[in-house]
Amino acid sequence: MRTAVRTAAIGGNALHAPPHTRTALTSAYVQGADVLVFDIALTADGRVVPGSAHGLTRQAGSAAAVGELTLTRLRALDLGTAFRPRGSPDFRYRPPGHAPVRAEALDDLVDALPDDLVYVVRVGGEGADPVDAVVRLFARRAAAARLVVAAPGPGPLRRARELAPEVGTGLTGPPAADGSGSSPGPAALDTAIRDGGLDLVLAAVGDLVGPDGRPTELGRRLDGATRSGSVRRGALVLPEPGRGRDGYALAAAQPYTWAVGTESTFDSAEVLRPGTPVVEESFAGTRTDTRRFAFGYAKANRHCHVFQDDGVHVRITPYPGDPQPPRPADPIERRLAELEERSWYALGDWPFYSGGGFGVTRGLRGDFAAEVRIESAVAAQATMCEMAVVNADPGTHHPPFRADGSPFFPGSARDKDAFYDPHGAPPFVGAEHDENDGYRINWNLGTLYDTNQYGPPVGDGRVLAARLRLERRGPYFAAYTRNDIDAHDWVCVGAVRNDSMNPTVYLRCVGKRWRQEDADDPTRFVPIPANEFVFRDLRIVRIF
Repeated sequence: MRTAVRTAAIGGNALHAPPHTRTALTSAYVQGADVLVFDIALTADGRVVPGSAHGLTRQAGSAAAVGELTLTRLRALDLGTAFRPRGSPDFRYRPPGHAPVRAEALDDLVDALPDDLVYVVRVGGEGADPVDAVVRLFARRAAAARLVVAAPGPGPLRRARELAPEVGTGLTGPPAADGSGSSPGPAALDTAIRDGGLDLVLAAVGDLVGPDGRPTELGRRLDGATRSGSVRRGALVLPEPGRGRDGYALAAAQPYTWAVGTESTFDSAEVLRPGTPVVEESFAGTRTDTRRFAFGYAKANRHCHVFQDDGVHVRITPYPGDPQPPRPADPIERRLAELEERSWYALGDWPFYSGGGFGVTRGLRGDFAAEVRIESAVAAQATMCEMAVVNADPGTHHPPFRADGSPFFPGSARDKDAFYDPHGAPPFVGAEHDENDGYRINWNLGTLYDTNQYGPPVGDGRVLAARLRLERRGPYFAAYTRNDIDAHDWVCVGAVRNDSMNPTVYLRCVGKRWRQEDADDPTRFVPIPANEFVFRDLRIVRIF
């Protein structure tokens, strides 16, 4: 019996992150890809990297071939240079001054990526070097059964079988003028089958199904070969560009389809990985559904107010004091001031640090995708917001107003909860807008608050109205953003593995401000900004 049709990500989630990078490849897996498809190239020092010899360096604006560069020199290039989300010519993936998007050797990526992925590696021509390198790389990891070597001719396929009989073989068409692949002809299919059979055929759906909906000669031959077992897995079918859902549905519907190829798992998810909405909330009006949502605070002080008014507002008011008060001259007074500052940390009432937000009271079991729309009044150092999941539940709901109608402010440690502290209640994984740097993924592996980790920022940190998205597949997470200004399609801002997250997690949307040291003078602090975050249009889909 045939298994369900798989998603095959070409270059990873190549329309949503720089292709062939760890972020693009992991993002594709999180959103349902079970197969990764890419060309390979050898560096001057013999390392295998995903991406074609010239295509990979063109991503970085370089005219060099991969084979002319050592891995060290290749990693000095920025693979995010040419990346633009669809319809977003003004977008820049990394802000100026931040680390480039680096190439990685394929062995490092295989070690980091999930163990249940299948790799379809396309090699061109009849040369043995790339085939030998990639087969031995997988064989050393006892992962040869998860590799399919695909080529337009029989030589590389024979060589792959000689090196490791468990390696799969795939037939492609000859490379097109633009470097992309094409479908093999019926005669090439017959020759490859006579040469020892195939595991896979890579072909475009337009070469398999005619305009009248009837199978072409290649489609008929492939159907018969799959039924007879001469092509053991079937076909990796590429949908027609521009057909949208109908194109993916047509590709998936063919009786020999093993996987459907895509450069965007967002485009294919509706057909290949549908989910069930479990939360769809606009937060319209002023009345909060406390059966599903709880409000709370990160610290105990009067400078934050969380309330609903056509969105959940996290209003952080100006701090009335001096963030850099003069040090007392008297030694006893100076010692008392130091003890007071230490007590802020112990009691959770640090006056400079204010924040809060809302949590979803029902846990999320298994895989999911969550989205929320955010707005921030300012972009400045020492202020940020996030959508994250943690292992703890939201705890007690704090109503926005007291019985007498006055705003509720957390007055003691009893009124605050680490759940509502951005980066708090470790372990967690989140998507965040960080200060005025940009959007990124953040996570904690379950130890101390100050062991949080962060992906490099992505995009213009001053774009303050956006959607955040966070997805989970097993222990892997991916974070995204998009907006109406310079990123009109989803951009993956990071992906990570976090094995410390429970099978059931709880989602929070929170914001904060704090006192931050001045990077130019660590003995002083940057100004403490007032801010207001608004969260709207929360949507959570469970993936079964």
